[in-house]
Amino acid sequence: MLAMLAVRMQGIYRRYYPRGVHANDGASLEVEKGSIHAIVGENGAGKTTLMKILAGLDQPDEGNIEIEGKFVKIESPSKAQALGIGMVHQHFLMFDELSAAENIFFGIEPHRNNKVSKIAGIVDSQELNARTLQLATEYGFAIDPSAPAACLSIAARQQIEILRQLARHTKILILDEPSSVLTEQETKVLFEKLSEIKRLGHTIILVTHKIHEAMQIADRVTVMRGGKTVGTYDISETTLEELTSLIMGKSFIEATQKPIEKPQIKNTQKKTIVLHIDGLNVRRHQHYGVGLSDISFEVHAGEILGISALSGNGLDELEDVLAGFRSPSSGTCTFDGHNVELHNSRRYQSLFQKRLIAYLPSDRIRRGIAPSLSVRDNFIALSRQDFFPKGWILENAAKQAIVNAIHSFEINALPDQPARELSGGNIQKLSIARLFSRDLPKLFILCEPTWSLDIRSAEHTYRRIRNARERGTAILLLSSNIDEILELSDYVMVLSRGRRVLYQENGNWLNRAVIGEYLLGNRIHE
Repeated sequence: MLAMLAVRMQGIYRRYYPRGVHANDGASLEVEKGSIHAIVGENGAGKTTLMKILAGLDQPDEGNIEIEGKFVKIESPSKAQALGIGMVHQHFLMFDELSAAENIFFGIEPHRNNKVSKIAGIVDSQELNARTLQLATEYGFAIDPSAPAACLSIAARQQIEILRQLARHTKILILDEPSSVLTEQETKVLFEKLSEIKRLGHTIILVTHKIHEAMQIADRVTVMRGGKTVGTYDISETTLEELTSLIMGKSFIEATQKPIEKPQIKNTQKKTIVLHIDGLNVRRHQHYGVGLSDISFEVHAGEILGISALSGNGLDELEDVLAGFRSPSSGTCTFDGHNVELHNSRRYQSLFQKRLIAYLPSDRIRRGIAPSLSVRDNFIALSRQDFFPKGWILENAAKQAIVNAIHSFEINALPDQPARELSGGNIQKLSIARLFSRDLPKLFILCEPTWSLDIRSAEHTYRRIRNARERGTAILLLSSNIDEILELSDYVMVLSRGRRVLYQENGNWLNRAVIGEYLLGNRIHE
């Protein structure tokens, strides 16, 4: 007996004019009802565009869509919602000033049961919190309805986004790269919740570039490449190697099968200390994070210090301070032998302007790009002396530079294309290209450098980071990806509850399980 299809999309074409970019090129998709279905592919393969069309956020130029056997036209998100379709995006759409419950039921809040309250729109807070708890309990979530959204961890915010869709009776739930912002432990919890949502009769479509996660959670998987559908496969009848080959090609698999050794630290001579932080303290905001308590470390020329933490344990605060967005309450900083006051933002920011420090932000949308500007303008934004030496742009130089970067960094984009049209992975590659296309700085501050990157792009990024280290650049790597920390770092530091619980050379005794214990605060090794 054939399984009933929740979704069938056939011959979907989406072309962005006037640039002629084919995001979807005759793509197709069949998703069985009550299943978890993964869509995998490289950055720019068309995965997210196809799901935006299903969610009513974009319109196809051609093609048909069927929901439970009925042809439909999804002109808007409201029409998708009426059909029981909801999408949780990579970048959460939340109101930080509202509570968890208010975010979940925003627009459909219960009102007090009297005429005046209904006319005035006065929300029944008690009923709102009760409904939130009932909904969370039904799907196995544990949340505080009254907690301000601003104080929630990334994982908790994602749960709020999922519950917001479920509160609107969503039956087909789309999640776009849901684990790209989560740690391994948080991803495990998410997958447990998704299995429970599936058990309760919902259909889940998971857009991801992490093939091993698709193998772990999905029932079936669709492979996309170049806007086309390569095929759909039962997870039980395929392997990780087969899927990787379908996505990346056999030659790439052979090239990456060699074991990667951990960095070997050379102690033949003492290396120059480029950055030294001592006694760094950051006060906790009223509704956010845990702050930082007495954090000290140093980064040497030609070495990588990897710093990891679970979300909400101080990594965001450390990035804010080191990038000059936030002043610490106390602590000293020495850069290249000179004392620098971190709270003196103008002086500290001059180090970035002079290209002595280069920074890759973890939030590529808010800090990494200007969405309304073109790919070219975003690329040259940090290089005024190269492209604006006399106050006006050198058009030919700028054009040639972005064309070279698009080719070298395999960015699926056109120079004059607005950055907002790019996929998350291509935005990340654009941000990386902007940094690594210039002369190397004394210090790189790289935050989550491979978020949303596919296997090939991540490997290319690792190669560039290693090359920078070999050429003498000091590298501070802030990442929640344990594999990334272990693979690249010469020294490893772990934060838990805003405190340093591990600061050691990256030796053979360090592995995923050990790092996990430190991340959870179950072990302390000073």
